[in-house]
Amino acid sequence: MKILHALSLSVALLVAAWVYISIGLPQFKFIPWIGFVAWAAFYAAGGGSAGITKPVATSLAGVVLTALTMYCVGLAGGGLVALMFIIAVLAFVLVEISSIGLFSYTPAAFLGAASYFGYLMLPGSKLDVDGIFFVAISWIAGLLLGYASEFLGKKMASSE
Repeated sequence: MKILHALSLSVALLVAAWVYISIGLPQFKFIPWIGFVAWAAFYAAGGGSAGITKPVATSLAGVVLTALTMYCVGLAGGGLVALMFIIAVLAFVLVEISSIGLFSYTPAAFLGAASYFGYLMLPGSKLDVDGIFFVAISWIAGLLLGYASEFLGKKMASSE
């Protein structure tokens, strides 16, 4: 089987599993779309071990820094002006941390930040440690699914 076909099949199989786990088993509190964002980050980072190591710390920093940012926005009254300026500081920090090797994959910082912002828009979500945790585990699950889909695809392609 050609590698593209094998990857397509492995991704399709794991997407079905992810949908079942993240939607069909709500007690785990995975956030489906965040897993897909992380899965894309895995491939955007080049796949393989780099597909996990490049985005993991940076994306989680983006999640935590965004939660802290939104807490600060609340302390500042929650208005549009506070939101604009404090999020501008967040954007500055997300780029600046790229000078630290562990946080050098800037796209993942913004994807992690966007994931946390998106989480806050979900009905019933709130700014708390649980939210950070559920966004983070959804991210990690997505990265692992990316790795698994690549591994499985390569195995299926080489089995012929």
